[in-house]
Amino acid sequence: MTPLQTNCEFCDEFENKTTSRFAAIYGGRLRSRIVLETDGFVALPTIGQLFSGSMLILPRRHTERFSDLSRFEIGRFDSFARRLFDGVGSDHVLFEHGARCVSRGGCGIYHAHVHCIPVPSELLLNDMLPFGRQAHDSLSDAWKANRNTDEYIVARDSAGRVASIDEDVIRLHGYGSQHMRRVLVSHFSLPKPWDWRDYEEPERDLIAAVAARTPSHVF
Repeated sequence: MTPLQTNCEFCDEFENKTTSRFAAIYGGRLRSRIVLETDGFVALPTIGQLFSGSMLILPRRHTERFSDLSRFEIGRFDSFARRLFDGVGSDHVLFEHGARCVSRGGCGIYHAHVHCIPVPSELLLNDMLPFGRQAHDSLSDAWKANRNTDEYIVARDSAGRVASIDEDVIRLHGYGSQHMRRVLVSHFSLPKPWDWRDYEEPERDLIAAVAARTPSHVF
């Protein structure tokens, strides 16, 4: 098991510490933003809601990347994601910018998290990962293929196709921090900041997402 990272944004939030960014923004409004929980995974509305209903799926235990999870844990991810979005009509794109702390890559938070974002129209791999991508049959295959790289991006587009890039491609083609959020803002011409750290006030969409869900359960 990966040791608990000092100053992990998500671990602090799960422990209800006032030092978490969520507590700093929402402490007077929401005690928690967890909308679904199993014995292994947690779903949270994203700070920086580019589209209403944008979610993060995280392992409850601290691990740096989804590719570091066991095959059994990754198998449970699929059923968790299906449960989270049961009955949702919008297409969703999923992506993870996985990075080990030693890489100093990604967005600077080294607790594994997959973005699940409803999009109003198609967003394909050509838009998400235009250069150097490798196709995979599934997310689990993509994570397995990237276990030995310190940094990667794994993505599933709105058509259900999956691809990834590794650390060499990231460096060669300049896939920077929060690459996918930049893509979403540009592709859909969103009048919102791509950087989640620019969201310093409570978001109506996040509060609505919490209110719309039944209390989280352990299954």
